[in-house]
Formats: sequence, structure tokens, C-alpha cells
Amino acid sequence: MESMLGPASLLAQISTLRFPPAGLNAGHYREVFNRLSQVGTFNYLITCDGVELASPATESGASVKVTLVKDAVTVSFDPTTKSAEFAAEELIGILKEVTGAIPLPVFVHQVHVLRKTLPLQGQTDARQFIMNEVLRMEPERLQGWERGFGSVGVRFVFPPQKMEDLSTHDLKVESFFQDATKIFIEDTASFLVPVPVGQWDTLKTNLAEANRFMDEYSRVLLKGRPAPET
Repeated sequence: MESMLGPASLLAQISTLRFPPAGLNAGHYREVFNRLSQVGTFNYLITCDGVELASPATESGASVKVTLVKDAVTVSFDPTTKSAEFAAEELIGILKEVTGAIPLPVFVHQVHVLRKTLPLQGQTDARQFIMNEVLRMEPERLQGWERGFGSVGVRFVFPPQKMEDLSTHDLKVESFFQDATKIFIEDTASFLVPVPVGQWDTLKTNLAEANRFMDEYSRVLLKGRPAPET
């Protein structure tokens, strides 16, 4: 079944990095805005607990959003047509500007939400593919339903494996609601390991692990299983 899957396309990357609570003020927020405005166009919005900087959406709807509060920064590419590698580089570029304006010593926790789509080659309905080839849902179990399925999927939660590695993954595999010929996969990857500001290679490594985890596990799951012998 794996050969029926086309190449994955990144749909969104939403990264939240937490740091020890800092005494941020309007001056800090404005300095972040000024620095980011030198590399792109951003709208500035004061929120109840911080600031939100958002780039105008392109024709495809792609937008970059940076949310900054007293103990976290979130950088969102949602939706996006970027590659995973390019999105990681752009994330680090934005974080360099943020930490250039605000003296942050360390990020204590990272959460990366990655969303991708996988086209099904030769298939017209991902819902039927998941139910028939992955879950092996017998037709009689679906009889009696008066309403059709808009989407169908499965979820797997992977807890930490050892004390020195507190990473977790929350993986979802579903039919893509907007296009039934595609599989939608999402991984919420959490890394509870302090990363000193400036150690960008560690951040890139964590992002690469999250991408590799979701790609490898989802493809294994979508191989389906052999039909029972008759």
C-alpha cells in the first residue's frame, strides 16, 4: 500500500517555545516588530496578554504569525507551501530577531505542530482507503448509519520512552476533509528539554525528528495489512 502514497506536502508548522516568565513591556514588543519589519511585512496587534504580528495573507492564503507573551513565543506558518527544511530555517530566522530584541537565556519547552497531506495515487476516496485497507472495517459494521462520513481517522499518542528523553508525539492520521483524495497527517511533538538561546542546531534537530517521526510512522500505518486468507 505504501507505493500508493505520493510525496508529503507541508500544510502547516506551528511552533511554540516557552521560556522563564520575563518582564516584557510595550517597548520590547515594539522592538520585535521593528526588527521583523526589516525582513518582512507584519501587522501589529496588541492582545490582552502580549502582541501578535501577522503578515498579510498571500493569494494562496499563506500567512506567517508571531505571537509573543510573557513566557512564550509562537511562530505559525498556517497554511504554507514551504518545504519542511525552508520552514525550519525561516523559524530560526524569526527567533533570532525575537531574541535579538529580548534577552532570553533559554527555551525550556518546545511544541511543534506539523500538518501534512499525502495524495493517494489511483484512489478517489481516502475515507474508504482508511476504513478498508488500514482499519479493515467490515461493511456490516457500518450498516445502519443514516449519515455518511465526512472524514475518518485514527490517533496514536506516544509517551516518553526514558527519563533522559522526555519527548512525546500525538499523531493523527485522517482523510483530508477538504480533498477526499488525500490523507491528512498531524503530529504534535513536545520536547521538554532546555535549549539555551543560540543553540539553533538543537532546535533544527528537534524539528527534523518531528518531521521524520510523522512521515515514517504514518507511512507504516498506511501500508494497511494483508487481506485475510480465504
